[in-house]
Amino acid sequence: MYYFTADIHFADTESMKADNRPFKTIKEYDKFIIKDWNKTAKKGDTIFVLGDLLDCDGVSNTVWQKGLSYIKKVKADVVLIIGNNEERIISKFFGGSFTAFTKHCVEHGIKSVHKHLVIELNGEKFNLVHQIMHGDKHYINLFGHTHLCSGLYHPYGLCLSADLNHFRLFTEELLFSYLERKRNYWDPDDNTNYPNPFIKKVKGKWVNIKKEGSPLWQKYSKDNSFVLKEDE
Repeated sequence: MYYFTADIHFADTESMKADNRPFKTIKEYDKFIIKDWNKTAKKGDTIFVLGDLLDCDGVSNTVWQKGLSYIKKVKADVVLIIGNNEERIISKFFGGSFTAFTKHCVEHGIKSVHKHLVIELNGEKFNLVHQIMHGDKHYINLFGHTHLCSGLYHPYGLCLSADLNHFRLFTEELLFSYLERKRNYWDPDDNTNYPNPFIKKVKGKWVNIKKEGSPLWQKYSKDNSFVLKEDE
């Protein structure tokens, strides 16, 4: 099974305070994350962290090294997509060498490290990045970086920051549930790569219509003002 999260910021008190994360101490937060990961994802599963697993204050290596030390406590494989904090770590402590940083992470229990990664799941292709500015319009983008600020749904994909799921892992089931709701109940966009049966082009404009018998038709059939008919 695949699981997803982003913006963990292990061992970083400042991030916990800045994002108003509901934990009394950073120790309590870190312990919660590791416990939830091991409760949810088992050996043989993969947790994709979409950046900022670690935190870099640009001064010392204490915080990010402590965060990295937690990984060997995790049962599942951890795959890291580097975020802006990892980029700072690479720049300051590894002389800008992505290869050296990757080697260090693998030695401390991380399965693999990537700048970005495309995976396929249930016939869908997902582009995993940290910042959406590095996204690809040919895929459904899964990303983090914005924490709570920009919300979950975007025309170009889904933000899977830990802050948006009560600091728990996003499961495959939850991911596809969000995509289904996005496609069937939200406005059309160029990124979901899936034909929404309720979205039709009428007089050059996209409108949401409902076919008789569809879930939306059943829900709103009594509201005649909601129903739009397609051009004949």
